[in-house]
Amino acid sequence: IYLCHCTVATKQPAMTAARMAEAIENTQQGRAGARKLAQLLIDVNRSQSVAVLGNLSLAMLTAILLSLLWAGRTGTPLLDHHSVEHQMAALALPSALLYAAIAAVWLFCSGIIAGYYDNRAQYLRLRERLRVNPLLRRLLPATTRARFADFIHDHLGALASNFLFGVLLGITPWIGKILELPLDIRHIAFSSANLAYATASHPAGIGTFLYGFLAVIAIGLVNLWVSFALALRVALRARDARFPPLRQFISVLAEEIRREPRALFFPRRTATNENSASK
Repeated sequence: IYLCHCTVATKQPAMTAARMAEAIENTQQGRAGARKLAQLLIDVNRSQSVAVLGNLSLAMLTAILLSLLWAGRTGTPLLDHHSVEHQMAALALPSALLYAAIAAVWLFCSGIIAGYYDNRAQYLRLRERLRVNPLLRRLLPATTRARFADFIHDHLGALASNFLFGVLLGITPWIGKILELPLDIRHIAFSSANLAYATASHPAGIGTFLYGFLAVIAIGLVNLWVSFALALRVALRARDARFPPLRQFISVLAEEIRREPRALFFPRRTATNENSASK
């Protein structure tokens, strides 16, 4: 995904949490500061909701298309009845939410991994080292070697975090099986695609589909907000910043939502932002 110049949407919380921690550190105390943070949280929620919808729509449409193509070419559904039952059982609540939280922990860890390798590339001066590496000097011409060194130096964190994130997701069920523990992962992209595969292979009743669809949305919310909470906690501790009093923040957040509910789904109007700033 990253090499195609795209981003894993559910990795977004690690970045937004750091931005929010910076805002908390630089915000004055009182209701004015809490209002600014409430507006930022609404903006974060909106962008992460778009990420959930993007995962749902693209994954489900792609899965349905592949299922229809398979059925059209082979004359048989992509999944048999046993596989469909297995995929629907994987969406059963509340166990699916626990597994979604495990995936969220790995999402959080992937953000830490990205930061570690980005910092390590700077500390080791990786660009300069790769340009003069003896093996690379024998294999690549100077211009190609320079481009390769620049790419690895600039993208080492993202490459490492995406690769290790996939490894963490993949080994979790395997470790659970070895240790005979109920360990598994639920990620919104996988779960939505599996729901679409099951529905396209053997359509069930509307009630079954709606239950699965709501379960997928719940999985996505857990993926996003658990990883966001973990990343925000680490970012706040790193900056030695404190969150506003919870009761005051919730009150201000409710006021902001009542004042401009459309901000939960659409960008704020410029005039509204200016009025808020003047207050």
